[in-house]
Amino acid sequence: MKKNHFYLASIILLILLIFILINKNQSQSSLRFDKRNFAIEDTLSINHIILQNRNLEKITLTRETQHNQWVLNDSIKANQYLINLLLKTLKEMRIKQPIARAALPNVIKRMAIQHTKVEVFQNNKKIKTIYVGGETQDQLGTFMMIEGAVEPYIMNIPGFNGYLSSRFSCKKELWRSKKVFEHNIKNAKYRFINELKTNDIADKNIYNLKKIYCESYLTNNDNFNINNIKQREPFFIITTITEDNKTEELYCIRKKPVNKHKYAEHKYDRERFYGMINNALILIQYKQFDNFIESEGIVDNFTPWKNKNKIEMIFQNP
Repeated sequence: MKKNHFYLASIILLILLIFILINKNQSQSSLRFDKRNFAIEDTLSINHIILQNRNLEKITLTRETQHNQWVLNDSIKANQYLINLLLKTLKEMRIKQPIARAALPNVIKRMAIQHTKVEVFQNNKKIKTIYVGGETQDQLGTFMMIEGAVEPYIMNIPGFNGYLSSRFSCKKELWRSKKVFEHNIKNAKYRFINELKTNDIADKNIYNLKKIYCESYLTNNDNFNINNIKQREPFFIITTITEDNKTEELYCIRKKPVNKHKYAEHKYDRERFYGMINNALILIQYKQFDNFIESEGIVDNFTPWKNKNKIEMIFQNP
């Protein structure tokens, strides 16, 4: 009888131990799942994102509901295409695979040295912080780690072959809107630098100005100094008056050809020129101005190489 009681007690104890272990594993699994839940399904309620890297570069992106736009660093209109791409990435990225145990120490070490900290806010409340590292050796995955997690993971977007780290850049120039004339224009005028005459721009052609976009914002590097370009004499100036009575001027500056050997007979680049507006140096394609200069009848002066009778003007200094 006592032996039966012993067996019964042992079975009950074993069941209790199994039950405790199952609950513990479920609890640990839930915790682990929380630290692996990178994606944010509801991106519509995201209203603030902070990106900061180890080089102390920091940008803030804020949704202005009233104007239905995103703003960079509280004052500059952001590039909506890149905003949409970032939100899409936050929503669709998934864990591709865990990191091999043998490689984990090196990945963690590299991420400690180089990473981008991404803070995401919904309705002004921070909901998630993600650390974005570099790409995998095959460039088909990106190392990421949620704040408070034990280890990073390899992330990707299903159906997309490539890495995601470039979408979390902290370069301010990349996040700026590429629209040259951001503000509503009340009236505008232009003049060529070699002419004294100033020409008013008709209202119907102001619309063409609003559709002009730059190719990129330029910054200093080892082979390029923006101050040297800014000191050059422009060949064309557009002056605009905004609806809040602020004056903006776009200075158009000729650019030398990239390939001097291939285009040795060209004094200037025939595809792009520099623009300076609000002290920012930008790169603009001539094609962006096609509708404007055709409507104003200034194609020959703006792009003299299109007129064989005025081809010699290319070789004149601006």
